[in-house]
Amino acid sequence: MTDLTPAQQKIRDELDGMFVVDAGPGTGKTHTIVERYVELISRDDVSPKDVLLLTFTNNAAAEMDERIKKRMTELGLEKDSKLVQTKTFDAFCLSIIMDSPDQVSDFFGFEERLTRSATIQQNETLNQDYFTQFMDDFLNRKGEDYGDVAIIASEYPESIMKLIEKLMSRGLIPLKKGWFGSNWERDLLGDTDLILANLKEGNAVNKNNNCANASVIKEIDEDDGFMLPVKTADGSLPVKSLEEAAAEDRTLLFSFIHDIYFDYIRKSISDNRLTFGLNAMLAFTVLYGKHSVRERNSYRYLMVDEFQDTNANQMMISLMILSEPNLCVVGDWKQGIYGFRFVTIENIIDFERKAVEMRRFLNDDYTRIRYRIPEISKLPLDVNFRSSQQIIDKAFECICMPATSDEAKNNKPD
Repeated sequence: MTDLTPAQQKIRDELDGMFVVDAGPGTGKTHTIVERYVELISRDDVSPKDVLLLTFTNNAAAEMDERIKKRMTELGLEKDSKLVQTKTFDAFCLSIIMDSPDQVSDFFGFEERLTRSATIQQNETLNQDYFTQFMDDFLNRKGEDYGDVAIIASEYPESIMKLIEKLMSRGLIPLKKGWFGSNWERDLLGDTDLILANLKEGNAVNKNNNCANASVIKEIDEDDGFMLPVKTADGSLPVKSLEEAAAEDRTLLFSFIHDIYFDYIRKSISDNRLTFGLNAMLAFTVLYGKHSVRERNSYRYLMVDEFQDTNANQMMISLMILSEPNLCVVGDWKQGIYGFRFVTIENIIDFERKAVEMRRFLNDDYTRIRYRIPEISKLPLDVNFRSSQQIIDKAFECICMPATSDEAKNNKPD
C-alpha cells in the first residue's frame, strides 16, 4: 500500500492538536502512523527526541521501530534514526520509575526504597502466590482489627488481589490516611441507586426459571459466615434483601481494603518486585509528585497505538508527559485484549470528556498540564485493505450478537 486514503492523508498532514483515530485491523493503521511520524520529524523544528511513540507489545514496538527507520532511510533521514523512540507502555513506565527509583516511596511516605534492580514479574501464577503469602502474613498480624471481614477475605485471596488491581488501574491509590484519586468516593461507594437497579435486574426470573442473583449465591455455604436470604416462591430474592445489600454499611470493608492495598505496595517496593499494574501506577505517582521527572520526560508530540488498552494511570501519564497538546491516539474499541488488566475502552470512545476531567484533577493543586485540551478531531480509518466488505459486515454482526438468549443486543458505541 503506497497511496493514502483521504483519512490517512489527514492524519499524516495535520500534526498539531489532538486526534482520536478509530482503526480496525486491516485499515492501514501502522502505515499511517509511520507516515505521520516521518512527516513530523521532516519538519525543521522537530527532532526525533521531541516525539514518542507508545504501544503495548514488544513485537508491535519492534515492528514500528523497524518500519519507521526503513522509511527514514528511503527519505534520506537515516542519520536521525538512532534517536527514534518507540516503546511499549510497560517499558516506558519502568523507565520513569528507574529514572528515580529512590523517590517512588515519597508519594506514600514509606521508609522502604525501590532500587534499580527492581523487575516486573510477568507470571500471573507467581504473582497470585506472592499476594496470597503476603495476605496470610497481613491477616496474621492485623486480622483481628477487621473482624468478620478478615475471616471472609481469608478464603478469597484471588478476589482481593483482583479488586486491588482494579482499583489500581482506575487511578485509585491508598495514602497513609485516606485515598487519592479523581473520583475516589464515587469509585469506592458506587451509585447506590444503580447498584439496586442492577440487583433488581438480576433478580428477574427468565423463561428457564433461573434467577441470576440466586445463581450467584447458590454455591455459597452458610457455614462460611454468610447469612443467605430466603428465596421467594419463584426462586428470586426478596426485594428487601436487595435494598439492604445495596445500602449496606461497608466502612470496615473499605478500611480493610485500604490497609491491605497500602501494605501490599509497601511490601512490593521493599522486595523490588513490580507487576504490570504496580509499574503503571508507580510511574504515574512519580510523574504526579515530581516536577523534575516530568521535565526530564517531556515530549512535544506523542502517539499511542492500541489506545483501547490503556487504563486511567496510562491516560493521565500520556497527558502529563506532553509539553504541548499534540497527541494522536489510535485504537479500536472492539479489540480490547487486556481485560485482565482492567483497562477501559472509555479512554478512546469518550476521550474528550475523560481528558478534560483528568486535566482538571491533575491541575487541582499544581499546574502539571500547562495546555488546555483542544477540540478533539475524530478520524476513522474506514477502508479495509485486508478483508472484503462481506467479511467486515459479518464480523460486526458477530460482535454485536447477544451471548445468551436473555442478553440485549449490543450496539457499536458512537
